[in-house]
Amino acid sequence: MRSTLLFGVAVLALARPALAADPEIKFEKYKLPNGLTIILSEDHRLPQVAVNVWYHVGAANQSKGRSGFAHLFEHMMFSGSKHVQPSPFKILESIGTAGGAMANGTTNFDRTNYFEVVPATELSTALWLESDRMAFLLDTLDDKKLEVQRNVVSNERRQNYENRPYGLARLRSCDLLFPSPHPYYQCVIGSIPEIQAASVDDLKYFFKQYYGPNNASLAIVGDFDPIAAKAAVEKYFGGIPAGPAIARPEVAQMKLTSVVKETVQDKVAEVPRLDVIWATGVKHYTADEPAGDILGAILGDGHTARLYKALVFDSQVASEVFAFNETSGLGGSFQIQVMAKDGKSAADQLPGLQAVIDEVKKNGVTAVEVERVKRKLVADQLRSLERVSGFGGKADILNSYETYMGDPGYLPKDLARYRAVTPEDVKAFANKYLPDDRRIELTSAPVAKTVSSN
Repeated sequence: MRSTLLFGVAVLALARPALAADPEIKFEKYKLPNGLTIILSEDHRLPQVAVNVWYHVGAANQSKGRSGFAHLFEHMMFSGSKHVQPSPFKILESIGTAGGAMANGTTNFDRTNYFEVVPATELSTALWLESDRMAFLLDTLDDKKLEVQRNVVSNERRQNYENRPYGLARLRSCDLLFPSPHPYYQCVIGSIPEIQAASVDDLKYFFKQYYGPNNASLAIVGDFDPIAAKAAVEKYFGGIPAGPAIARPEVAQMKLTSVVKETVQDKVAEVPRLDVIWATGVKHYTADEPAGDILGAILGDGHTARLYKALVFDSQVASEVFAFNETSGLGGSFQIQVMAKDGKSAADQLPGLQAVIDEVKKNGVTAVEVERVKRKLVADQLRSLERVSGFGGKADILNSYETYMGDPGYLPKDLARYRAVTPEDVKAFANKYLPDDRRIELTSAPVAKTVSSN
């Protein structure tokens, strides 16, 4: 340690501490003879273990007239199987695992996953549950169970889209970005008539086609002994026969050729919202994805974002602003959502929004903005590693990298591609993917409430 003299006062010059290295996710990956991919990652901080299964099937694998089918099938996987009755939740609750963040399933455009976090002593129970519905779901599938889940999913659409502010705009944006017969049409949730038209035979075909072990990966993360875990995996999954080979869909996203202006009448929204959407076609883990994510945050993430400052603070035409880069396996979009301030219209928001986009295209963004967002994005990803699973978490990250990249250890490369983004990359993304003459301008207009008199 050396000292320097500053204004006659001796000052100790302390060496700057070295920055901490990125955490390393240690894992082991192997395959069973039936094609099931296994990912083991020990984490002995707490006496718990996560079992996380990803099936490489989602809305992308639906055929025309079968919108919502992948999501409907996710619900069917919780309706009980041959040896697990009446549902997995009953058994999970008996060992101290409640549904919700600790045990659940999700469906997106490209994959469906199922997970549970259980006490470390109950790993075999969780593996048994997942193997039983992989091998024996069809043994108890009937019209009554299907009717129950069709109605549950139909009500979910009503609750989350039709009767939620701006939910109809989300549905309409899917249809404009991915018109029929693209499998993303009608979003993941699907249409109620097509959900209600699903038959038991449809479900049986879907299960046999996509729910085989060769179309799945199983991540086990937490406090377990690897030798015992491998023996349990072999016991519960080794005898399940492989399904047919899966042909991955390759469906091009439609390119917009003009400005598409539409208005959605929204009976539950209180104020108008303007959605400006570009069909970028940028997919998961492709070269331009990080720059798009960083641009979205610079424009619309938090009160320091450019659009928030311009539309909420300065012109005061908006109450809230969001911007994000949405990528998936078969395409992508860049979206800006502006909630009008009370008394303002969607038309009031567009000039200011356009001015911000024009400024980015012309003069770019600053190195300070890019660095701030990069640090936040990287920190968010690293922070998720603190949890073994649930919605996100270490098991989900391992399975995501395996599903999309074939490499559970992709984390260092993923972080590196975000850290490599420059202000010039962000400016180039805006100029390449946000043309003024090829985009969607979708307005959600509140429907006037009728007050009845007694």
